[in-house]
Amino acid sequence: MYILYKLFFKPLKNIIQKRDESFKIRLKELEVREDELEQKEKSYQERLKEIDLLKEKELNSARKEAQQEKKELLQKANKEFEKERLKQKNIQEHEKEKINSTINQQSLQFSLDYISRFTASLIDEQMHKKLIEKFLYELKNDSEGDISILKKEIMSKECEIKLSTSLKIDEQTLNQIKETLENILKIKTVSLKILSDKALIGGIKLEIKNKIIDGSIQGVIKNLENEATKEL
Repeated sequence: MYILYKLFFKPLKNIIQKRDESFKIRLKELEVREDELEQKEKSYQERLKEIDLLKEKELNSARKEAQQEKKELLQKANKEFEKERLKQKNIQEHEKEKINSTINQQSLQFSLDYISRFTASLIDEQMHKKLIEKFLYELKNDSEGDISILKKEIMSKECEIKLSTSLKIDEQTLNQIKETLENILKIKTVSLKILSDKALIGGIKLEIKNKIIDGSIQGVIKNLENEATKEL
């Protein structure tokens, strides 16, 4: 037994002790690693929590930014809508004004055409003569109009005047026109160049030194049209 103990059991015991010690060392190492793993697990879980908090914070920030961007987009859309609405309103008002202006212009032209036709149906030689007399009377009393300007422009003693008329003028009336113009313009001789113009309807129109003095019904209607157009 002694020999067996010496030869086998003691070495075997030493081996077993060494293995036990080795196991103990390994066990301690495993315990340390297990602690390290627990610490790492704990750290990992804490890191996950931090990540979740950060993610939630970023999501909240993104939501706020999205809400703000949505609000700004809505405001911009409302502004664009209001701008377009005003634009369309202005276009409609402009179109309405154009339509009204067109209607007014057409109504005015209809009225003027009616006046022209109606007046033309009433004009005869006697009324034509009355219109000429009225025109000459107004010329005599026009101290600050075209006649006063013409007096300064006409330097010679003779002057040719173009006389446009819608109806024939008798010799007596022609002489009356000549005498009146000579007296008004302070010149010795006035020669009249008679031109026929049916568009005048009644009365006469004079052209003196490229200046037109209109005493016709057409001129009266034209003045009415100008005044009415200003009011439209």
